[in-house]
Amino acid sequence: MSQEPRGGRHRRTGRVAQVSVAADPAGRRHHRRQGPWDAEDAPRDGRLRLDLGSVQLPVPRGARLKAEPDPSGPLRAVHALIPEGRLTVSAFAAPRTGGLWAELVEELAAQLASEGATIRRDRGEWGRELVARNGNTVARVIGVEGPRWMLRGVGTGQIQHALKLHGMLREMIRGTVVARSSDPLPVRSLLPLEIPEDVPAEFADSLVESMPTKPRQITKPDGPVIPMMLPQRAGAGTSPGRS
Repeated sequence: MSQEPRGGRHRRTGRVAQVSVAADPAGRRHHRRQGPWDAEDAPRDGRLRLDLGSVQLPVPRGARLKAEPDPSGPLRAVHALIPEGRLTVSAFAAPRTGGLWAELVEELAAQLASEGATIRRDRGEWGRELVARNGNTVARVIGVEGPRWMLRGVGTGQIQHALKLHGMLREMIRGTVVARSSDPLPVRSLLPLEIPEDVPAEFADSLVESMPTKPRQITKPDGPVIPMMLPQRAGAGTSPGRS
């Protein structure tokens, strides 16, 4: 019988990560007090999280999951489909010194504006957020930086559902755990995702299907298009692994 890991590390039931109940760890940064969580500091809150390797996601009740593979083979994203729209949470390698989201939010704003979207910058619980609207479709993009990783959440749907959808996005981000590997990775690279072999029954049918969507597109063609992969930049450097 295996022993429970020390601290806030998760124990796993198959490929579904679960943590037992205990007090949240204290932390100086907001995300270390309220989430999202680094695997070293994950709370023992009893929540079930779908283990996708680099991220462990608290999937909203009733959601259907869709996998989006890259044309070259690796998994690019896993989307949670709910009646109000689509939620996507992904993790990327980031420099130890931080600052990646401040760069990316401006790059993304410029890209979406050039494609015809109306851009608004908001201030949220983790700092700067980006809202892009195209017709009746609106996307909110939230970034949170942790130790050598950056988590990005995107909620996309019709404008009449935006308030509820974006509230669900925030809740999903708060409960996400990022398991950054010990390997050094290029800054901005997507942390590897894996499809669990023993997916819970309520997600199995939808998750194993390939997502019939154009590369890099997570919304309907008439809405803002948020790239799943981050643009690489010369001289961005390497994100160190765990020491």
